[in-house]
Amino acid sequence: VSHDIRTPLTSIIGYLGLIEEGQYSSEEDLKRYIHIAYTKSLQMKVLVDDLFEYTKVRQTSTPLTVQTVKLDRLLEQIAAEFELESSRKEMAIEVEMKTKELQIEFDVDKMARVFNNLISNALKYGKDGNLIRIEADKVGSEAVVSVINNGKMIPKESLDELFNRFYRVEASRSQQTGGTGLGLAIAQSIVSLHGGYIYAESNDKETKFVMHLPLKQTNC
Repeated sequence: VSHDIRTPLTSIIGYLGLIEEGQYSSEEDLKRYIHIAYTKSLQMKVLVDDLFEYTKVRQTSTPLTVQTVKLDRLLEQIAAEFELESSRKEMAIEVEMKTKELQIEFDVDKMARVFNNLISNALKYGKDGNLIRIEADKVGSEAVVSVINNGKMIPKESLDELFNRFYRVEASRSQQTGGTGLGLAIAQSIVSLHGGYIYAESNDKETKFVMHLPLKQTNC
């Protein structure tokens, strides 16, 4: 954490220091320094927000605002929100309901963050592929929801580490994508709060994040 905070903070202080001391030769230099400091500030905000969210959802006493949700509608809505980004990356997003009219109880805001995180990851890291598929099915008293992409395979040795806080498959990914390495840890904690679990599978054809969620919440 200290490294991820110190790195952008050092840049912010450095470029603002140049501005404070008038060490720029043109209006273009000034604008560039301000832009860099602003961008680094946004990176720090993302990290601080994720740290706060991670700390909050790690508490088993965190309250859930539970609603009964028609899962197909929610997933279609979330997928639609990514249409512009996915089209720019020439990736299609599909929702496949293996069980029609599937209803489930959960905290919509928290679970929407999980789905958003998984789709965002698929768009960032599955860019070698061209399809993201969201599947949902009812199995006994559970809903099984999978977010699948046909991009680059995740190495086997990384699969068990994916949900650890601050873990990144590639060290360069944070700089390239602005990620904090907390997204999947937050997702896992939210799923656990709902009494479910999540895991990942990957081979040379597809990468799949699978969630098992109880259809009804009994501890709320």
